[in-house]
Amino acid sequence: MQLSYENEQLSKFHEGTRGKILDQILANSGVRDEGGQLIIDTTLDKIGASIVQYGQALTRIYDITFLNRGRLPGTFYEDLKEALYRIVPADKIEPDYVLPDYSEAESYLIDFKIQGKRAPLFLFGIASRDKARLVTITLEHWLRTRVDFDSLLIFQDQKDIPRMDIARLSNAGGEMVASLDASEDFHRKVIKLAA
Repeated sequence: MQLSYENEQLSKFHEGTRGKILDQILANSGVRDEGGQLIIDTTLDKIGASIVQYGQALTRIYDITFLNRGRLPGTFYEDLKEALYRIVPADKIEPDYVLPDYSEAESYLIDFKIQGKRAPLFLFGIASRDKARLVTITLEHWLRTRVDFDSLLIFQDQKDIPRMDIARLSNAGGEMVASLDASEDFHRKVIKLAA
């Protein structure tokens, strides 16, 4: 079986959270991946059981294609990074940015700092209520420190964040995108703010 028959982005199967899941499926099923070809070794007397085992592995591997931002937070951050790098050149992006020359800056980490048109753009991915609160604290800290910046907040799914957390975050933050599924809005807002 060739893994890449219908999947144009085969590399996604081998990266990040999806890659870990694929490796686990292969290890548990006795199937191995040789350059995209899925192979199981068997003997003639065990061929029936091996076919069932192989089919189960294929089903579980196929299910990886359904892992999306809405189901698995690990893929949200990977997909956010991939989407961002498709819009902005890599040399203008600094992931896990720590502001220099500020005490305790490592406590107020910025997911991505991007060269902005007016000021640096601080971009944050928000997949949970806890991350929404952490981003609020981070933004409030940099505002109180009088750092000049613009911000863009991308949610895994804004509907999953309680209204009070959204209200506090909207007071501190700038532009927001309700989910990565709103790809046109994400693209438009990044282009508007990034240099």
